[in-house]
Amino acid sequence: MVIREKHNACEECGFCTSSIPLLDGIPQEERREMLKSSPHLDMSEGDFLFYEGENVNTIWIIRKGTVKLTRSDIDGREQIVGIFSDSEAIWEGIFLKESVYPYSAVCMTDVSVCAVSMENFSRVLSDPRTARSIITLLSQKLHDANTRNILLATKSPAAKIAGLLVYHKERSRETHIALKLQDIAASLNLRPETVSRKLREFEKSGLITRAGKGKIDILDFEGLHGVYEAGRNEPSVGGEQNPKD
Repeated sequence: MVIREKHNACEECGFCTSSIPLLDGIPQEERREMLKSSPHLDMSEGDFLFYEGENVNTIWIIRKGTVKLTRSDIDGREQIVGIFSDSEAIWEGIFLKESVYPYSAVCMTDVSVCAVSMENFSRVLSDPRTARSIITLLSQKLHDANTRNILLATKSPAAKIAGLLVYHKERSRETHIALKLQDIAASLNLRPETVSRKLREFEKSGLITRAGKGKIDILDFEGLHGVYEAGRNEPSVGGEQNPKD
């Protein structure tokens, strides 16, 4: 089990009651009552919210920071299956009986979260507005999964990286995209040196600039999107590419 030492009741959390899509369908007073008994946790970079194999019984609402969902392949290499940041919630499997996490959640930065138990959330599920909100979010999750599958099926490494940056920029409210080179590589099944080389090429072309360790600014969104679209259906040459090239 994960040991979480820093926590307090989330009684006056105006952020949680106003900015989280998962809670949009819940009347404000019911949200406040639900969150009064929900711990507010302050985690450090590298901490785990949960480990692969733990029972799913909590909705993790990210107030601030970035969390990656990760697991290891058969050779022990990290695979990133999702990245979540401000105002997003991790709740996959919460409605499935005896569900366990198929991945671990690791803080990529210092993170503040609210941990809402399934028991507390279940009390408000009977409201039709809540049901509509959940259906909308499930549709978004399906769209995100399809986007990830398209990126992984793309042959061109440059197009893969461009598509990932575009995807994160569209979802982010921040100026910078907070992605380290190793995280991009693990997300796309590419070698870190390949990612580094392509990012340098993007910088020379004026598409991006690196604002510091693990921070990327997009200077030409349309140009970067064009790289993705041009390479998305690019056929492989001379047989199947090595997926790590």
